[in-house]
Amino acid sequence: MLVIPAIDLMGGRVVRLRKGDFATQTVYADDPAEVARRFGAAGARRIHVVDLDGARAGRPVNGDAVRAIAAAGVPIEVGGGLRRIEDVAAVLEVGAAYAVLGTAAVQRLELVREACARFPGRIVCGIDAKGGEVAVAGWEQGTGLAAADVARRVKAAGVSLVEYTDVARDGMFTGVDAAGAAQLAREAGVEVVASGGVASLEDVRACRAAGLAGVIVGKALYEGRIDLAAAVAEGGA
Repeated sequence: MLVIPAIDLMGGRVVRLRKGDFATQTVYADDPAEVARRFGAAGARRIHVVDLDGARAGRPVNGDAVRAIAAAGVPIEVGGGLRRIEDVAAVLEVGAAYAVLGTAAVQRLELVREACARFPGRIVCGIDAKGGEVAVAGWEQGTGLAAADVARRVKAAGVSLVEYTDVARDGMFTGVDAAGAAQLAREAGVEVVASGGVASLEDVRACRAAGLAGVIVGKALYEGRIDLAAAVAEGGA
């Protein structure tokens, strides 16, 4: 199981939010590339990068930081503001191994299809839910859709991996929703990575026991609650 450390970007710096609220950002580092190198030294096999500014703007914003992170040598996946095929191509061209489509998974399914066709095996969909309802545009807009419905749609479009975030848990250390992520995997028939609320190695173990493809760890790393090398070992790397 992949244990995937997260780097969230605002203004070129590494930040974390609480429950996806942009007004609650905490800055953890000014050099995202150095953070990526540190994650690589701890054994990370993939890094999850989110352009938070891009998610709000509807277009990639932190391109220079993404390029620097990619140059650190660990495969990265990048999401946030990828609303056009040109945006997807751009993040892949600057060094991302995978592009993560979130809002597009709901509002631009034709983009998901085109991206999967042009970049097979390199497209991931992020499904973020608030109270069971999928949220988009940096988690600020509800959609009225259930996560399983969106997951089935993107699977039909060619996506084989979904990253599921319970927004209410994100940055709150309340524990990851491993059971909900596993249920989503069963209902939609796709591989699922869980995210949101990871607080301890027990959450990593729970995700592995649930048969998930991976777990994304963010704030718990920056707050010193989880040692990444230990988490990677728990994942079975």
